[in-house]
Amino acid sequence: MPKTEEIKIKYKVFNRSDKINTTDELLLKNAENAVKNAYAPYSDFHVGAAVRLKNGKIVTGNNQENAAYSSGLCAERVAVFSAVSQFPTIPISAIAICAAKGKQKPTVPVPPCGACRQVLLEYEEYFKSPIKVLIRNGKTKKIIVIDSVADLLPFKFNKSFL
Repeated sequence: MPKTEEIKIKYKVFNRSDKINTTDELLLKNAENAVKNAYAPYSDFHVGAAVRLKNGKIVTGNNQENAAYSSGLCAERVAVFSAVSQFPTIPISAIAICAAKGKQKPTVPVPPCGACRQVLLEYEEYFKSPIKVLIRNGKTKKIIVIDSVADLLPFKFNKSFL
């Protein structure tokens, strides 16, 4: 009989009345603003991401769809790739993600997809520094905070397999 094991992750949940620190609130506001410029004519699912670097600089991105679906790119990767291309030696300290479906905001926070988790993990390991993940929905203002991308990807694939 095989042994059953369990993986648990820790995360924080902030509600409307909870106080989140001002630097994280600013990052979330940047992500919410980035949602407005997403190019999503096919799915009408708009995502914004904001990356904060260790030097305090914030770089934003949003999803970019394409009629050839696989040619599009998620907001998180747009923001991360832009940040790392502009500031290649500055570690990423946090990423905030917000989403909207048309004019409606989801009722639950929308986490990064698997491909974005993998990319974020790559940079977390490259810079040897955890990346905090903040996700917020628009209706209830519920915020989920994960202290490290590694918590979102417990069976990670990395350079040790290559």
